[in-house]
Amino acid sequence: MPRTALFMDSTTVMPEGFIEKHGVTVMPVPIYAGGKEYRDGVDITPDEFLSLLETSKERPSTAVPGLGEFMSYYEGLLKKHHNVVYPVPSYKITGLFDAAIQAAEQVPGVTIVAIDPPEGLEKDLYALRSNDPQLEARLVGIRELTPPIIAVMNTGFASGASGLVAMAALTAMGEGRPMAEIIRSMVTAKRNTNIYLILNTLEYIVDRVGHLQAFMGTLLRIKPILTFRGGDLVDAARVRGKGQAKRRMIELLKERAGSRPVDLYALHSLAQEEAKDLLEQAKCHLNVRNSWVGGIGASVSRYIGRGGLGIAFTVL
Repeated sequence: MPRTALFMDSTTVMPEGFIEKHGVTVMPVPIYAGGKEYRDGVDITPDEFLSLLETSKERPSTAVPGLGEFMSYYEGLLKKHHNVVYPVPSYKITGLFDAAIQAAEQVPGVTIVAIDPPEGLEKDLYALRSNDPQLEARLVGIRELTPPIIAVMNTGFASGASGLVAMAALTAMGEGRPMAEIIRSMVTAKRNTNIYLILNTLEYIVDRVGHLQAFMGTLLRIKPILTFRGGDLVDAARVRGKGQAKRRMIELLKERAGSRPVDLYALHSLAQEEAKDLLEQAKCHLNVRNSWVGGIGASVSRYIGRGGLGIAFTVL
């Protein structure tokens, strides 16, 4: 049987066909909208979610599954695999990482590896940090750990950027690499991955920017470009108009990648043709090895609105 299973929640997205092809197990997160609970990707489509976002008095929100649900997935996977790897979106924007660790602690006989956990969470865990000068020694130490192992990684990102980190794990798994090498591949990918997002509207991020700032930004046709820094979602640039935002996003990608090869994952909130066009524009300026187009997922579309765009990338 395969030694290691890749486990994800539905806030992380991958290109079409990857999940089925590689047998990835995905746990749907709860979505609360219009007084009802839905399972992301199961009971509600992206179009239905955005319609609720645009019409409901209370903004739809994603939530963290209960610990029992996490445990059920872990235990089911460990019946068929020796180890489980779970790349999680940034703990600064979701409680999924903490819940993943707490649930793993309740699975009998499991060794837990935590990659880039919050400060203070290292107790009783085999913790390692991607910026640790002693990282190689910590990776070597994984070989001495007793299976079954559940490795939970704080990717520091969300959506397709977390997906690119997960895809690095899949590549290592497909090559039959041991747990330490799978984790190394994820750490390497994390160091070279990020995402840029163009908000189509400021209406849904008023909690971040404030009502007045959002109102003024809308009047001035401001299009913020967001990215992740230290696990936080921050402004990378602010420009007027979506066309200029797309051009600036490509400039930012060029500044980051230079002439090095890059994998690009164009993401959209029900704007597939626009995302395809953005990807083709990026290919004219970058040394693109692999590229994909896909939906951005409910966890991000609830902030960027219908028509929002993003590009996740890994510099190789």
